[in-house]
Amino acid sequence: MKVVLSGNWPSALTAGILLLSKARSFGIPLQVEILGDPATIEVVSGPVVVHAHVLASCGVGRDLGTGALVVVPGPAVDPVLVCLEPNGDGIWFEVDSRGEGVHRATQAFVRLAKDQRAEARHAVRLLRRFFSTLGVPPEPAVLDLLFGAPCPPLTRLALALRAGRAMTEENGREITDWLVGGSVNLSVMPPTGAEILEAWEAGRLESQLDHLRVGARIAVEDFLEAMHRLAQSGGESHDALLAGFGEIAEHLLVLPEQGMLPPLDATLDVVAAGLARVLGAPVVSKDANQSMGEIFKFLGGRFTDYAGYALELENSPAPDGRVERWAWFLSAVCGAAEHAEALWKNVTDPVS
Repeated sequence: MKVVLSGNWPSALTAGILLLSKARSFGIPLQVEILGDPATIEVVSGPVVVHAHVLASCGVGRDLGTGALVVVPGPAVDPVLVCLEPNGDGIWFEVDSRGEGVHRATQAFVRLAKDQRAEARHAVRLLRRFFSTLGVPPEPAVLDLLFGAPCPPLTRLALALRAGRAMTEENGREITDWLVGGSVNLSVMPPTGAEILEAWEAGRLESQLDHLRVGARIAVEDFLEAMHRLAQSGGESHDALLAGFGEIAEHLLVLPEQGMLPPLDATLDVVAAGLARVLGAPVVSKDANQSMGEIFKFLGGRFTDYAGYALELENSPAPDGRVERWAWFLSAVCGAAEHAEALWKNVTDPVS
């Protein structure tokens, strides 16, 4: 029994892999061919972290025990592409992979860490101590999640903690341990870093600082003082870093005393934990589309340049741009999976 598939590469390869996998499971002799030259398979490169059950079931970017997590490594010169929605059906964003930061606040932290002035070194030591207590490394990738993930601030905080603890394999103190309970009447934080420092110097942050336990308040004021001295001495601006932390604090400080961060659903949890896997992977270029082709051939699939009849699948062309191409790729993969049952029925019971 033979079936020939035609369409764009991810659609045809997905359908071919699913058909061959089912045929093996049921012990049915089936030959699957794809119409086209495998040398023309489009490049869909990493590094990428996404929750995609169909792609994982096809064996692409999957490790045993990680469920639908798909991790595709890539060169460190490219930022990691991340999507927090299943099958990449949502907003894609970038996370640092080479220690420079993608978000403005993360880049400001990197500049601060490289600043040789005493005040800068003191401020960085305070931040490192804070992150260490939480069991999280102050890595640019973690900070990009904290400041730039397309979700509410407290969910971003929970994501960053999950990702950082997956990297260190340590559980630090809960961040809510430093709070004494918030209030809905709490004054909002100023929107910019310069305004935060100005408000602190003028004593207008008392209502916010009163919601911190004594040790946390001393550390925060020590950090603000160091940043204030840096701002007065001129040089590189760290305004974005203060504004980023201020936005998180504005939402964190209104939590009740027994409050907690938002729990992460399965997709958010596995993607955050998967960030440690892609950052720790060998710095090599991986191609998800080519991997699909290799798996297809491993299962016994073949390619052909001629067929009298072929089952037509989605055939939209690959767009330019990594984000657009990944969205196209996953859309084609999921679309082919939706048709897999119908294709299987046509193969096993063509009369009906």
